Amino acid sequence: MHGSAYANYAVKDCDLLIALGVRFDDRVTGHLASFAKNAKIVHIDVDPSELNKNKIAHISIRSDVKFALTELNKIVEAPEDISAWVKHCGDLKAKHPFSYDQNFDGILQQHAIRTLSNLTKDRETYVSVGVGQHQMWAAQFFQFRRPRTWMSSSGLGTMGFGLPCAMGIQAAHPDALVIDIDGDGSFQMNIQELATLRCEKLPVKVLLLNNQHLGMVVQWEDRFMGSNRAHTYLGPIDDEEASGPGSTVAHTYASKRYPDFVQIAKGYGLGAATVRKKCDLEGALLEMINYPGAYVLDVEVPYQEHVLPMIPSGKTVDDMILA
Repeated sequence: MHGSAYANYAVKDCDLLIALGVRFDDRVTGHLASFAKNAKIVHIDVDPSELNKNKIAHISIRSDVKFALTELNKIVEAPEDISAWVKHCGDLKAKHPFSYDQNFDGILQQHAIRTLSNLTKDRETYVSVGVGQHQMWAAQFFQFRRPRTWMSSSGLGTMGFGLPCAMGIQAAHPDALVIDIDGDGSFQMNIQELATLRCEKLPVKVLLLNNQHLGMVVQWEDRFMGSNRAHTYLGPIDDEEASGPGSTVAHTYASKRYPDFVQIAKGYGLGAATVRKKCDLEGALLEMINYPGAYVLDVEVPYQEHVLPMIPSGKTVDDMILA
């Protein structure tokens, strides 16, 4: 649904799809009959209930992926020349990169994540996420350089996952930099765990992308429901939405900040700060990264920024929204 356009087009065009430990759920396939309709599908999963549940595979194998791949490597034959296919995929990747409005003079969520990624490239860094737009953007714009450093509840959709997950990572890797990239909706699901960070001396950092809304639901409201709001604004009901710097429809801020996450974090004895100006972002991130204990950086971001690309529910790659 929110994967790279080039990968989605490659799946559409391929003649063989090897699916390793994946679920062919609605967020993966879109319109089921149209998904990879020209491909032979080999589906390998340790859970037999996932095999042929939604998308029927030409070859379905119940196995641990490591064992199955080991056996497959013993018998696989060198393919014919596939340089044309490799070029096709390369052209797609060049044509459809992940992008965002880099000229916006406030802080966009994608920019915050990409900047954090650049600042941590030389450190042992683990990232956890909650659920929502920030989860998708973290997958798109944080450049993971080592395996098993990305922790997400994935298809379970568990809001509130990010903070306690980061706590566990930090306990297991006390010398590593552990960052929970979170949204204000997910963060409040387990905000009381800030006390655990303090009491257990776990120096987890929270990059809070705070748009004052349930952002993913807002995106669906904007795209498919005429922007009618169904309690997706998380502030006091009498506050009106107001425009921020460089205002466009896609770059709109809530009029008031609620709750005060900096005061909450400091009340738990953690370091905390807020940042809104783009020119202040890098310095604020470095302060967070270098702080000796747990820290919450409250980043003010607009609430009508959308995660793209997007394949609407039940639609096909041909219906993908690119801008």
